[in-house]
Amino acid sequence: MVSAVLLLACSSKTETTIVSAKSQTMIAMKTAVNQKDADQYVKRSRDDVEIYLGPRLRIQGKQVLRENRAKHFLKHPNIKSEIQHLVAIDDKIVMHDNVWLHDNKEGKNIVEIFSFENNEIIRVDVIQPKDLFN
Repeated sequence: MVSAVLLLACSSKTETTIVSAKSQTMIAMKTAVNQKDADQYVKRSRDDVEIYLGPRLRIQGKQVLRENRAKHFLKHPNIKSEIQHLVAIDDKIVMHDNVWLHDNKEGKNIVEIFSFENNEIIRVDVIQPKDLFN
């Protein structure tokens, strides 16, 4: 049974009122990416958060995630992210965002499925192009 569904289309050209606390978390995370702030990025993640890329566990733990993001922001100082769509279903948020690693390249589409427990992120499933970092 689906208790709530929230579908938002977001971009730099539109303004959308975000009413869900979980959706606000997504906005805060993308702001953290654009500000290269690893501490803010992990702020609403549980200590034992798990990040999956496809079926493989890639990152386990909030501190490991923070360190990973800090290194990523240093390696890609021009990274920029824009949320295209958010869908909230029960304790999950499905987010489609566009990410640019370099100023002169086209953005890449990424889909992330965030699972929450008590308004904290407990798991993220990431679907991204194989050539994202090329």
